[in-house]
Amino acid sequence: MSAHDRAAAACRHSLHALAKIGDQLTDEQWAASTDCPGWSVADVYAHVVSLEQWMADGGMPPDSPPQQLIDSGVERWRGTTRGEVLAALHELLPVRERQLTDELRAADAPGWWVWANTAVPFAVQLSARAFDLWVHEQDVRRALRRPGNLGSPGAQNARDLVLQALPRIVVKKAGAPPGAAVRFTTLGELPQDFTVYVDEHGRASVVPSDSHRCTAHATLSWEAYTLLATGRSTRDRQQVWLTGDVALAESVLDHLNIAP
Repeated sequence: MSAHDRAAAACRHSLHALAKIGDQLTDEQWAASTDCPGWSVADVYAHVVSLEQWMADGGMPPDSPPQQLIDSGVERWRGTTRGEVLAALHELLPVRERQLTDELRAADAPGWWVWANTAVPFAVQLSARAFDLWVHEQDVRRALRRPGNLGSPGAQNARDLVLQALPRIVVKKAGAPPGAAVRFTTLGELPQDFTVYVDEHGRASVVPSDSHRCTAHATLSWEAYTLLATGRSTRDRQQVWLTGDVALAESVLDHLNIAP
């Protein structure tokens, strides 16, 4: 399966999961707070609908800064009923299904990455959209205490994006020196065991866990890893087992968030 296919599958999976969960909500649950700062469950659905509508309209460069686009989309739906928001989501589902299929046929077309506010290859735009949808699906699930889909196509897409970002995090943000080898082990729905190694030139890359003796090792659950990587929690609230250079490992964990 190509990167485009995987990202499209992740988008579809989270969209349908959100629609199914939404149809089961009470008004009280609709108003519940989420881990996304300042947003209720209703706000998350408003955000999903507004950005999916933007994608359905072509996903063209917005006239406003990214944050303004996001905020205005949420504000537009405030004061409307749960039924109206969910009806809009259900209307968008077949449109986006067709569009995702058509876009896969034109995989070389450029896309627009909202948060980077720049044109990117379409696969990058689609992966970023899948990441956003899965993160917000998990926001809703945690708010409602309905865990699930931690190993879904959206979760796998999120895993891959975090992995791509880790070399830069380890060197640029955590300040790992040449020769450092930071190992990560995640347990649970998406187990991982890999090392980010910094070579003599200060360049980092992801390598097999047994290729270098680790100088720092962090072991944590997959869910804890995703909470840190999406800015939904902090290191002090998660159970992590650390060995080796604990200060370096802590610095990496403190900078793990890749969400906007």
